[in-house]
Amino acid sequence: MTSLKRRVVVASSTLSMFLGVLMAPTAHASTAVVLWADDTKASAYKTVAAEYSAKTGVAVTVVVKPKLKDDLKTVQDVDAPDVIIAAHDWIGGLRADNQIVDIRLNNTKEFGANVLGSFSLGSKLFGLPLQTENIALFRNTSLVKKAPKTFAELEATALALKKKNASNKNFVPFAVQQGTNGDAYHMFPLFTGLGGYLFGGTPGKWNPYDVGVDNKKFLKNAPLIDKWYKEGLIKASVDSATAKNAFTSGNSPYYITGPWFLADIRKSGVHYAISAVPQIVKGINPVPFSGVQGAMLTTWADKHGVSLSAKDFLNYLSTASVQLELADSLLRAPANIKALAKYSDKDMAAFGVAGANAIPMPAIPAMNAVWVAVGNAWIKATSGQGKAVADFKSAAKTMRDSIE
Repeated sequence: MTSLKRRVVVASSTLSMFLGVLMAPTAHASTAVVLWADDTKASAYKTVAAEYSAKTGVAVTVVVKPKLKDDLKTVQDVDAPDVIIAAHDWIGGLRADNQIVDIRLNNTKEFGANVLGSFSLGSKLFGLPLQTENIALFRNTSLVKKAPKTFAELEATALALKKKNASNKNFVPFAVQQGTNGDAYHMFPLFTGLGGYLFGGTPGKWNPYDVGVDNKKFLKNAPLIDKWYKEGLIKASVDSATAKNAFTSGNSPYYITGPWFLADIRKSGVHYAISAVPQIVKGINPVPFSGVQGAMLTTWADKHGVSLSAKDFLNYLSTASVQLELADSLLRAPANIKALAKYSDKDMAAFGVAGANAIPMPAIPAMNAVWVAVGNAWIKATSGQGKAVADFKSAAKTMRDSIE
């Protein structure tokens, strides 16, 4: 080889190496798929990850992140996750920050339209649904034998027990949490039961310009809220701890909460049953929000060179057998329909019935306006600071001003 040819080859090789450095993915310390989960879920995913690795030879490392959402904001590329476990209402913000990418599932037909809609933006899916959760009505069966057929029946029973326990300062006739900042989430079944809605549209295709907080049907029924406060059925001063303690100590006949407190309720020894919030107004079924926990593929997976492995792992998590295993471990109903049909926990089945028509929390930026505005409306109306009609009209105006 001539001297000139050698110089050309060396120069070409050097250029190739330089370009390779520029184009190489930001690798992890290992070739493993890295999954982040919070401290309440990580243990269950470590078990599943180990089983997957044993079957496929692909390593999946689960990292415990108690403050997962905050950590995503500051993480360096090399330490970033390839998959995260989080609630569906995160997707709007994560997508806006270019931290997640859309996915395709091999078994889409094994998931309901509303569940898939909760992780959708437009026509694209940005997360694998894993477990569903919603609030429901707990009833102390030692105090109330049968589930109320109407809210008026619940109201009458609760107030009769309140009168009977007048000397008991810890007695709460209807334990639904609010507290200082309000709680539009836990009050949502009452809101929808009176004819209210937040936004028009459907899951994944919400219309933030159609605000239903002050629609005519709701405003017609809203004076019932004033009545509930006046008679002592619902009070803004009942916060999460007060509501939970009242029910688990046998000092409340009715309690609205979700599966996150199920273990505590079981440990309390209180005899209970779970059902849907009954009709407040004839012809309108109260419905709760549904939350869907899921797995999301991050933009870092491609940078780390593990995108294909991460996608395969997501499809593994989508299978009925794995979803059933996770549901048993986490005490949440599986999102996969086939898994749900085999799920045998009676309490979670009752939650499923209570949330059969639940509305997925809209994963849109406009929801930021909801929590404060609607929460404040409930606080004012159930603390004697205002009247429901005026309070919810004001909340609707605040939302519209914020969105526009």
